[in-house]
Amino acid sequence: MDDTETKLNLGCGPNSAAGWLNYDWGVLPLLSKMPWLRKTAITLRLLPAYYEAPWPKIQLVDIRKRLPLRDGSMEFIYCSHVLEHFDRWEAVRVLKECHRCLRDGGIMRIVVPDIVKMFALYQEAARQPASAGGESRPARDLCRLWWGFSTDEDPGGFFGKLSRWFMRHHRWHYDRRELELLAKEAGFGRMVVCDFRQGSVPDLETLDYEAHKPHSIYVEVSK
Repeated sequence: MDDTETKLNLGCGPNSAAGWLNYDWGVLPLLSKMPWLRKTAITLRLLPAYYEAPWPKIQLVDIRKRLPLRDGSMEFIYCSHVLEHFDRWEAVRVLKECHRCLRDGGIMRIVVPDIVKMFALYQEAARQPASAGGESRPARDLCRLWWGFSTDEDPGGFFGKLSRWFMRHHRWHYDRRELELLAKEAGFGRMVVCDFRQGSVPDLETLDYEAHKPHSIYVEVSK
């Protein structure tokens, strides 16, 4: 790690900003380092076409384990739509490592699906009259948000079933109170709920992903 790098994007996926250290782990981050293989996976419909977009420079780091960072070396940590993919006890372990790596006064921004917003979207859609074509399906849409992908669809043949290998379903969900408890257990103090692309962490215009806005909660915790 360059000693000048003090901003960490944890579980970054394909979205990051200049000047950030990017950690991720799994099949998709591995494919980001092999564009030809990623293109083949898209051609075979193992991956959606939007994964063709260029990925940032990523270090393959399993964030469930000890991070390869010195104590107190990070000023900012950004973690969006990552924690819900872990069991809660794993999420606590991840946040404890983040707390270790942050300097005093450092800030971590956490973005996860919000139970309150997901059910509000369902309730709003359920109040609307059913369309003639039956396209309005609030329960299905809620389930897809909850689990993270279309578990209702038959994957079909070999390649469809193989494509499920690339999916990371959601394992735990949060509201404001559960996030507060999680952060406290990891050693953080006060938690501040923020708006989309608003907060103390830099580069939020790039980092906060537009598609996540309707169903996400944005919080910042400091050491």
